Amino acid sequence: MDSALVVIYGLILCWGAAWGSFLNVVIWRLPNEMSVVSPPSHCPKCQRNLAWWHNVPVFGWAWLGGKCHYCKVAISARYPAVEATTAALTLAVSIPWVSAWLIGDLMPWQAGVGLLAEHLLIFACVAIALIDADTFMIPDRLSLPLVPLGIVVAVLIGEHRGVSWQEASLASFVAGGGLLAVQWGYAAMTGREGLGTGDVKLLAALGAWLGLQTLPPLLLLASVQGLLFAFGTSFFGKTNLKEERGLESLRHLALPFGPFLVLAGLQTLLLRSYLEPLIRTWLGG
Repeated sequence: MDSALVVIYGLILCWGAAWGSFLNVVIWRLPNEMSVVSPPSHCPKCQRNLAWWHNVPVFGWAWLGGKCHYCKVAISARYPAVEATTAALTLAVSIPWVSAWLIGDLMPWQAGVGLLAEHLLIFACVAIALIDADTFMIPDRLSLPLVPLGIVVAVLIGEHRGVSWQEASLASFVAGGGLLAVQWGYAAMTGREGLGTGDVKLLAALGAWLGLQTLPPLLLLASVQGLLFAFGTSFFGKTNLKEERGLESLRHLALPFGPFLVLAGLQTLLLRSYLEPLIRTWLGG
């Protein structure tokens, strides 16, 4: 069984890394209104199409020394970082489902639905976080489908994820409506937009997947991490953001909130996947 697990988890890592490579394309092309399937992957500098081995996740970049094979222009290290991160997250959410299937707690189809559904959530979240970080925009075509998909997953395997379809529906409504009210209230009081509508839709999606009880700690976690990032980059980064942007106060510093919502959402997902079974085992013992 150990050797079988090595093969299963190895295949999952490769699957996740391959999707990470595709997400790099999505992250660049989707905000620019370009097709994500055509033309084939190519160097943005010399425009030459890349060979298949140039696109091998992580290793292709390392083999090329972080440069284009043809024109030798530098290739950002973010590409292999996205591939490796996506692979690691894909494996992390898979382990509880595979384990539950192997010990007989889940039927194969239930484990398969849970595993693939959470893979889709991971892929969408990675793309959303980086697109928002680059452009201050969260594409509706990535965030909105997550709402009905989360509810459908809750219908199929909600008892195994701890989120019923009723809770998923209510959480999505409360999350979206609550954050929309905060957005309107802040804009009315300050005359500035504090949150984008994309953040509202993203939180509604996370609510559908993670449930009602997770929303307060998720928002708190996202806010705290966003503030820590703002203070850290402003005071300890290579450039002082407050001075660089000519701001009177860090209160006026604009940062995309989507990446921090995604970070908190994925942290919540993983903590639930790993901590809840341990707590139940401990309490039962």
